[in-house]
Amino acid sequence: MTSVEASNSDGEIYRIAVDEYRFQAQFNWSRVQYLLAFNAGILAAGVALANSSGRLSVVVFCLGILACVMTGLVHKVQHQYYRKARDRMRRVEEQLAIAPNLRVDTTSKLSGSDRKISVTEIIYLLLASIALANLAAVVLVLR
Repeated sequence: MTSVEASNSDGEIYRIAVDEYRFQAQFNWSRVQYLLAFNAGILAAGVALANSSGRLSVVVFCLGILACVMTGLVHKVQHQYYRKARDRMRRVEEQLAIAPNLRVDTTSKLSGSDRKISVTEIIYLLLASIALANLAAVVLVLR
């Protein structure tokens, strides 16, 4: 293999690693948007039922709590996929000796910068808020 062929092969490997990283980031974000909207929709449906059907809404609110827990589990798994893609991309950058100032550094983890809270933590806080709202609604309806 000539040096030009090796260079093209290395470039292709890096492009694939970056594409996988970008795919995981975009796919995960799209899924999070859908699941947050789904969870908020369940809460809204429960509120609508509470105004008309009363105790039937308790079932919907309980499903909302379950949906929040399941969404948290889904997010944990999808974030593991993202981390694997991110770490693979970083290994390829290191293997190819790409200069640090030319590497992908779009997140605090990749850039090595500090952050007060991560996007993942914010997502978990949003899910916990929706779950607590569902729980509070159950208590109010059963009172």
